[in-house]
Amino acid sequence: MDFFGILIFGVVVGILFGIGQIILTLNKKKGMEEKLASLESFTPSQKLMGNDGNSGIAVDEGRKKICLIKQSMGNIDLDVLTYRDILSSEIFVDGVTITKTARGSQLGGALIGGLALGGVGAIIGGLSGNTTSSEKITKIDLQIIVNRTNNPIHDINFMSVDGKKNGIIYKSAMEQARHWQGLLTVLIKLADSEDISKEGEFVEDKQAYCQITPLLTNLQSYPNFKRKACLLTKSSKYKNPSYWHETIRAEKSAFI
Repeated sequence: MDFFGILIFGVVVGILFGIGQIILTLNKKKGMEEKLASLESFTPSQKLMGNDGNSGIAVDEGRKKICLIKQSMGNIDLDVLTYRDILSSEIFVDGVTITKTARGSQLGGALIGGLALGGVGAIIGGLSGNTTSSEKITKIDLQIIVNRTNNPIHDINFMSVDGKKNGIIYKSAMEQARHWQGLLTVLIKLADSEDISKEGEFVEDKQAYCQITPLLTNLQSYPNFKRKACLLTKSSKYKNPSYWHETIRAEKSAFI
């Protein structure tokens, strides 16, 4: 076989191999979608299967849940979490951080701190804020960190071929990556807002408790005082110190 024959043979083998890889990836994506469709109590409003067919993500906006999809050696794992379990989301281009969103509330920060104490804190650090200056791009990934000590990192690939920044492949992959980064940012901010609300309720309850405690101690000396009502009720009036001042006056009047 002459040189041109070998060259043609190599090109044909390369094309067939490429077609085989495309078919394999499509089948992997199909398998993940079928497994997702069989999941009970989860209705995906948005979903994405990674470019390499090894991972994916789906969001059930009605139930405020996300599903992380992972495929390895033919096994497909689905992990359903609440949006509150998302600790951070980050886009990497050739290993360089382009944009990142992380939980900002005290409760969310405590969760991230807990992971750091568990030995995986390094995955949070290293935020550079730099952007790649190379015109040639080979990989775009979205990295999600969730609140669990077992496999807290979930990577989704959007691009894994050589491309240029002004090329169609890069632009399409980056558009998808930014969409999901934006969606996860909304969910993270929503969790932060709920945390801030809970933190405010805690402070309010603590302040009321500090004011009421001395009054309860005073009331315990009166026989008509019903401590059980105080312990069981959640009505807002029982958090109001003026209510207990009135109760003390009433108890004194009844006792005298």
